[in-house]
Amino acid sequence: MQPIAFCNRCQGIKVGWNRRYLGHCLLCRQWFAKSFKTTVLTSLFSSFVLVFPVPTAVAPVPAAAITPAVAARRAESAAAVEKMLLRHSAHKDRLTRIVRAIVSSSSRHGIDPRLVASIVIVESAADPYAVSEADAVGLMQIHLGTWGAIADKENINLFRVEDNVDFGVRILRDYIRASDTWEGVARYRGKTEAPQSQQTALEYVQKVQRIYGFTPKT
Repeated sequence: MQPIAFCNRCQGIKVGWNRRYLGHCLLCRQWFAKSFKTTVLTSLFSSFVLVFPVPTAVAPVPAAAITPAVAARRAESAAAVEKMLLRHSAHKDRLTRIVRAIVSSSSRHGIDPRLVASIVIVESAADPYAVSEADAVGLMQIHLGTWGAIADKENINLFRVEDNVDFGVRILRDYIRASDTWEGVARYRGKTEAPQSQQTALEYVQKVQRIYGFTPKT
């Protein structure tokens, strides 16, 4: 029988060369200090994703479904997003793929692609392999403690550009639908009722607004 490991964060998992156990080894506080853990996680998963791509949950849009009008709007959005990313020192070798992912997912979920690009810039500086000390990963810094189980269930590879962006846009879309654009952005940052959390969320929204080019009414 294959041995089972258990921790409060990961629950019961099979010991061996599998994604859940690797995540347990690299992410749980029982194993590494945060500073060292972040370095190891970034290096390992960057190599692992490049050498052994994980299947994606994001299905491509059939070419027949993209009309000339839609294609024209996407081209315009792509140009605006690319300009934003270049202005804020995005990784040029991955730029085309990141722009395509942002425009595609934004169109799919009805979110302004420039808003998504602004969040990507604030969250990760457009680095697909970014890992925070709070265990948030990828372009849109998906928090593993909150969303990791759903990503695993839906076979979402959070270190794949298209998967991370699409999952992040879905999360953002639901927050916006439940309130409004900027409150949704604040909730994406993790805003709660605590005063410190509200102040942190406000500062985050202001950063996104500056990149987006939005001037709040006074």
